[in-house]
Amino acid sequence: MKKLLFVFCFLLPAIGFSQANIRISIDNQEDGTFYFCKYIGAKTFVLDTLMSKNGMIQYKSKTKLPEGIYLIKNDKNYPVTEVLVAKKQRFTVKINDIDNWSTYKVKGCAKETKIYYQLMAKVHETEANIAALESEEGYHPENWKKVDSLKKDLDNFEESLRINKKDAFINTVISSLKRHGMHDYWDDFPLNDARVITYPLIENKLETYFDNLYDDAKQINAEIDTLIAKAGDCVAVRDYLLWFFYIKYFNPKYMNLDDVYIHIVDDYFMQLDLPNVTSSMLNIMADRASYLENLKIGAKLPEIGDMYSIEASYIAVVFYDKSCQKCAKEGRILEETHERHPEMVIFPVEINSTDINNLLSKYDIQNTPMIYILDKDKHIIAKRIKAEQVELILNMD
Repeated sequence: MKKLLFVFCFLLPAIGFSQANIRISIDNQEDGTFYFCKYIGAKTFVLDTLMSKNGMIQYKSKTKLPEGIYLIKNDKNYPVTEVLVAKKQRFTVKINDIDNWSTYKVKGCAKETKIYYQLMAKVHETEANIAALESEEGYHPENWKKVDSLKKDLDNFEESLRINKKDAFINTVISSLKRHGMHDYWDDFPLNDARVITYPLIENKLETYFDNLYDDAKQINAEIDTLIAKAGDCVAVRDYLLWFFYIKYFNPKYMNLDDVYIHIVDDYFMQLDLPNVTSSMLNIMADRASYLENLKIGAKLPEIGDMYSIEASYIAVVFYDKSCQKCAKEGRILEETHERHPEMVIFPVEINSTDINNLLSKYDIQNTPMIYILDKDKHIIAKRIKAEQVELILNMD
């Protein structure tokens, strides 16, 4: 009985023991309210509200945090600093200058957190030096050699920071920082590790990569399929990628990429059981994908009013709202274009009508004004363009 009582008394203090106890001390930081936030890609979500005391910000929890990089914001929603959280979650970070990573000192058993700040200090120092050298290349063409040397030095330094520990988060971060050209851009990026969505790098890389691809729907769809395959069984990354692509290609940068949206919806959203995607959401997605099949570049715009009876080399179909100031401005520019190009007829369609819902969906009107340019056979040659771009389209055709 005494032995059992001893064991119980020994374990009792552990009941209130914090699994996560992260303290951030920042010199010359005024006390106030701070927010402890998690990343999902580049977006942040508040996990807890913290009050600093004597410059010390503290996050405590009886349960461990998922491994990742977390962000601390002040009461004005301004980012203050980041902290890498690995398996060891009881430590203190002493910061002399929040803008200088080399002043970040970690106390406690948090090796990966210490390494992260060393890594960031070297990365930011190297990037600043490279930017300075590249800005002078016009006067010093030989600077490319120094830049190349700095990049190799940084790569070697990053590799030296790896630790011999299975599934170490810092190793994932180091792998994700590898710099490649477009042909091997994703070679070292660990898309099968859910922790890569806990910091903004993945979103920055996706934006850079897909913004530099040619405006070719087939190529983009092939690249999307490749990245989804690289995520493998990592559902968190797969779902993140799908939503990233869905949002990016909902209203794409180029007007001939409707097939990308259709591919994402038909071959992924409609085939997978994704969390938080209701049947009504799927119906809306599927309906839009179906309408877009009829609104691709080269397709014949579905009949509206007496549009098909118009005989002209070009028709500018303009969906507008009479209460929309932008519509009025764009309308005046179109009229000026018509004066210079009488071969183009303007066909205005007011969406503020009893048929508004049908118009919005059938012609994929996401905002106003929405402009379609048709050829003499009513085939779409341009869409989702501004009025000042119409003349360029006419001159190019």
